[in-house]
Amino acid sequence: MANSAADCSRAWLNQADRNVLTGGSMRRPPLSSNAMQNILPILIADGPEALIELCGVTLLERLLRILQRLGFRRAIVFSTTPEIIGAELARRSWPREQITADLISSATEPLTAARLLEQSPADRFLIVPANIYCDARLLAALCARDSSAALVDSDPPEFARHLIRNPCGPALITRDFLFGLSPTTPFLNELTRISDHAKIDTLDAAKEDDYIVSMRRHVRPVCFRMPLEQDRRLAERIILDSAQNGTLDLPAYIHAPIETAIISLLCKTRITPNQITIGGFVIGCSATAAFALGRVGPGIIAALIFGIVDGLDGKQSRVKIETTELGKWEHHLDDLIEYSWWTAVAFQLWRSGLFPNVFYFFTLLIGSHLLDHFARRRTKMAKGRLLDDVAPFDRAFRLIAARRNVYVWILGCGFLLGALPQSYVVICGWAAFSAAVHLVRSIWICDGAVRRFVGTRS
Repeated sequence: MANSAADCSRAWLNQADRNVLTGGSMRRPPLSSNAMQNILPILIADGPEALIELCGVTLLERLLRILQRLGFRRAIVFSTTPEIIGAELARRSWPREQITADLISSATEPLTAARLLEQSPADRFLIVPANIYCDARLLAALCARDSSAALVDSDPPEFARHLIRNPCGPALITRDFLFGLSPTTPFLNELTRISDHAKIDTLDAAKEDDYIVSMRRHVRPVCFRMPLEQDRRLAERIILDSAQNGTLDLPAYIHAPIETAIISLLCKTRITPNQITIGGFVIGCSATAAFALGRVGPGIIAALIFGIVDGLDGKQSRVKIETTELGKWEHHLDDLIEYSWWTAVAFQLWRSGLFPNVFYFFTLLIGSHLLDHFARRRTKMAKGRLLDDVAPFDRAFRLIAARRNVYVWILGCGFLLGALPQSYVVICGWAAFSAAVHLVRSIWICDGAVRRFVGTRS
């Protein structure tokens, strides 16, 4: 469990390569665990608006999943339709099994500041209408505030401009602020009146840092109310697009639209990201077996399919907020599968007598990967950013740099041309060259960061 809302949000987005939607984009001091305990999430959920599905998840369910990943373990749900909302909350849902939602009816007695104060001695209340889609980073940013604030968007992005209204809906309200409100007037009416008269601070979504380190791209955080039926496809496209990584290699640019098209269908099923990972593991092992048995053609086809399937589990987890602790280890499993391929191909080339010295090149390949990982880790520690996305040169080199997808394409070309041993040599040589480039870039970037740090200190 994370120590704070910001930390939990960041960990979730990092699983964008399993993960949610969170990769160190919110550059603010983390909240303490005590501060988290003093914030009570309040959801205002009325059917049927709160039960509208976007990408296979209702708006209410999505918010509860996000709150759990922000570190909350309890929320209160006010509803004028308690029977409908109660049925939704009673439904078993593993992605939110760690958060308890207490349902309170507001059908006969409206939600007022006085009723909010009765619920808990908490210092602050995170008020969120459940008829909205809201990026987790914006809720984390609200939780990091010390004073009352309402979420607004002063410059909505063009692609979502007609969906966004101000104020957006979510607000962080302190206990002292609630004491200053009318105890009988419906709370949302009071909040709207105060926001319209600029009597509450605002958190502007347009001014939040939108760069996500783990995804290597800028993803504009948005918050919009329940879309009209004709806007549902646009709303789902926004969610699907936010799950796409940036700064890709050339094969991945071909994979991306295929993956998104598949996820647009998979997200509306009960298939989980872990099930997709298991399926990918089976396909990857099939490729290894094919390579080891000398069936290079089927092995390459399986490897190409794996390249697409490998991107689906992370996208499914980000789109549906279904990240798990197991997802953090998924990349290690990918590495294991990849290394098994090159081991199996090397073994087959050696056994067939086509390339007796292949294991020298295999050693070069593994050594190059280790050196590359060292350069990447060193750069991330110094810059807080992935090496592939530090500068335009790094983004351009990523297109052709040594990676699994590029290797498979090289191996496929070699197989079609009847030059499999030569293609293996090219793979190992390209791995060494890419590692050398990344090492030089890492030294240049890190030494520059050290020089700037020393200059600042002096």
